[in-house]
Amino acid sequence: MRVLIVDDEPLILNGLVKIIGEAVPLGTEVFKANNAFEALDLMRDHMPDVTVTDLHMPEKNGFELIEAARDSGLCDRFIILTGYDEFEYVRKALRTGVVDYLLKPIDKNEIALLLARIDQELPSEADPECSGHAKRILAYTKTHYMNDLSLDHLAELMKLHPNYISSLFKKVTGDTFVSYLNAFRIKEAQKLLRSQRQLSVNAIGKKVGFENKHYFTKVFKKYTGITPGAYREEGEAEWNADGGEVSVRK
Repeated sequence: MRVLIVDDEPLILNGLVKIIGEAVPLGTEVFKANNAFEALDLMRDHMPDVTVTDLHMPEKNGFELIEAARDSGLCDRFIILTGYDEFEYVRKALRTGVVDYLLKPIDKNEIALLLARIDQELPSEADPECSGHAKRILAYTKTHYMNDLSLDHLAELMKLHPNYISSLFKKVTGDTFVSYLNAFRIKEAQKLLRSQRQLSVNAIGKKVGFENKHYFTKVFKKYTGITPGAYREEGEAEWNADGGEVSVRK
């Protein structure tokens, strides 16, 4: 789980980081931001699962941060912290759909139970269904893998920040964008090497997105352990028993 803590008071922020850092489940990553703008930048880089934010901050308050983050698809779980026990704030928080509304100073046991519950409710990071953006990006990558793809190209197409896409790829696939793309291309190359024997190795490399023959050979060997030519000659394609899909050896 990734937790972002936002507060414009440095002493309070550091205190929250200490308390929450001791309360979160093992393996949780904790980040901190001094204001809403810094928080949004961190969200693009780290994709927090939950954001714990103060309400009263200069220039952009907690509610505005939540709205901006949700509009950009950067985070959808929020815990509001405030020193004001006012019904109007509580009502607005509930309307905003936050996970909870906590009063300062926070109770360590209370925040620990709350974050543990959130951790249990999180979808698997390897599941592409956990994000609408992830579904769109992965679908486009699988359909256009043979083209000249890059993070900048995807960012422009999807109207998202390149760092956000990079973090999203790592989160839902466990791999970097380049590594994921290369692995997918090599799987497709394996299929073609087995089924399209009339095509040269160089032609197959170009069909899956590698313009340079030597680079294709280098990447192919990295993922399979042998060169494309040797793979074709030896007929060492590996198939999954349930679907006949070529599996890439790493």
